[in-house]
Amino acid sequence: MTRLAQATRHVEHTVNGRTRLVPEHYKTLKPPRDWDQIILHGVTAAAIAVGAGCIAWSTTAIGTLLSQAAPQPIAYGGAGVFDTLWMSCIALGWLARYEPGKAARANTAGWLCFLIAVTALIIEGYTGNHLAAGIVGAGISIGVKTVWSLVLNRHARQLDPLTQAWVEQEMDEVGGQLALASINRRLARDRAQVVAHYTTINSHPASDGPDPDKPRGHSADNADTIDPVVRGAILAAIATMPGATPAEIVEQLVHARITTDEDTVRVVSGQTDSRSAALYDLDERRSTDNISDTVRHLVRKGVTDEDMLFALVRYVHADAKADTVKRIARRVG
Repeated sequence: MTRLAQATRHVEHTVNGRTRLVPEHYKTLKPPRDWDQIILHGVTAAAIAVGAGCIAWSTTAIGTLLSQAAPQPIAYGGAGVFDTLWMSCIALGWLARYEPGKAARANTAGWLCFLIAVTALIIEGYTGNHLAAGIVGAGISIGVKTVWSLVLNRHARQLDPLTQAWVEQEMDEVGGQLALASINRRLARDRAQVVAHYTTINSHPASDGPDPDKPRGHSADNADTIDPVVRGAILAAIATMPGATPAEIVEQLVHARITTDEDTVRVVSGQTDSRSAALYDLDERRSTDNISDTVRHLVRKGVTDEDMLFALVRYVHADAKADTVKRIARRVG
């Protein structure tokens, strides 16, 4: 028998020279019923219903067993864990259905939890002098959980080996990008904390205090006129980000709520437009240089500010002392 259905589409309609898209209702043929899908939905609903009943039965039976050793609220709460563990493992296996290795581990853990629950039901029947009821209850649990596994397998889509390999490569690539994004967020937070720490220990009050009419981080031609908090933050950023450009240092200081600009960074660091922080290449000197070598290298690169020199040396040599650095710098100079 032909079945008709009401449908709507948008068509162009012109009135007084103005065209609009307006809805138009029309009759169309309904597709034939998909009995396979209807049956699958019915089986899925039945699995949900009997699954809820199975959980109630298992919780009641195992709770009765555990109540012999613990108060009833705790016993029944613990009994609910058995089926919850199985369901969680099955759900994880479903989520990993396109990752065979992870799905296999989740399904194995699920069946292990399932066997423990069935064993607990039989033990409860034995200790309660109704072994037959315990065996029947275990059989119900086995049937329900088997149906659940079959239903999930029916909903799943199997991939051929080539497509499976392609999917795994795509997931690995995206997973690597997510991991890198998480690492970058963590590094940004850690750098901000380091900058804030060194800002605190490197800042010192100016003799007459900062100019209230001058915004913090304002460019200056002389490092002595720069807000000491900003100056300390820049030195700390240089120490924790060797090789960073002035623009990168300015961007990083935003995380510590320090506002400055590239010219100020250049003034504090003693750089010129033709020389950048990349000259210091301190990471390469960690394993080869002693304190004297590092101080000599930095002085030759033009680092004359004592605070900055000490901060950079401490980046390479955590045990360096300020007096030692100053004494070596005077000797090298």
